[in-house]
Amino acid sequence: MATVNEKIDIVADQVTVFNVYVNRIDEWWPRQKTYRYTFAPAETGPDHIRFEPRVGGRLYESFADGSEYTIGTIEVFVPPFELVYTWQAPDWPAPSTIHVRFLASGEKTTVVVEHTGLPDDETAAGYAAGHAEILSVFADFAEE
Repeated sequence: MATVNEKIDIVADQVTVFNVYVNRIDEWWPRQKTYRYTFAPAETGPDHIRFEPRVGGRLYESFADGSEYTIGTIEVFVPPFELVYTWQAPDWPAPSTIHVRFLASGEKTTVVVEHTGLPDDETAAGYAAGHAEILSVFADFAEE
């Protein structure tokens, strides 16, 4: 199993950053950049990505054809400090875990992401690049 660690400073308060990450994910989630951040099958396109913001709630993606894919489940939900959820690609043998911490520091919030339980080093390398890009897009949106 492999792990990815990423972090980014965002010029916005902790409550705002947490709320944007969880409650506005559908607005900022990059679906077409360097990578295709969607689980949508080739025959349909992505529609929405959403958290059900509570312990036991899902992170899921709905598609243009009306179908859905549950990406993971929220295991820890402590606004505006911490979010832990599982993440599983359809072809993985077991889910991985994403732990996101939101650390207030003056006028900034540092977002720290630790993604554990990735299947192998090659997958981790791809997810490291993906997390960096996703966090950059998220930071730009959260600072607007």
